[in-house]
Amino acid sequence: MRCEATREKMKLTLRARKHQPTPRGGNGRPVPLPQRLLAEALGWPTEVILRTGHGYQPHHYKLDIASRALKIAIEVDGDSHHARERQAQDARKDTFLRGRGWTVLRFSNQAVMENLSACVLAVASTTSK
Repeated sequence: MRCEATREKMKLTLRARKHQPTPRGGNGRPVPLPQRLLAEALGWPTEVILRTGHGYQPHHYKLDIASRALKIAIEVDGDSHHARERQAQDARKDTFLRGRGWTVLRFSNQAVMENLSACVLAVASTTSK
């Protein structure tokens, strides 16, 4: 797949077959319930892919919920985000996004499940600024 001609041929073949990949959540799993509930309440898409550009690692970031038009990224974090290594990854992601004009909001799964309306209100407050 390193060859540009091969990639183009594959794209054309998949388009001709009307190929539609099955939507999946993070890491091939279904979208977690808290993330899905918040996205539905906002009417925003989940699992939004944002390319980082050539020469940058990683090559893209997956945003849990996002509005490209408003440049707002929402991350809904589970227990795995308490680990130091994961917090460092989150900090790099936040820095990258903020450096490109995005606003990043983080909510815990627990916060969304226990008080969805407060989370929606926090997002609405951010979008009205």
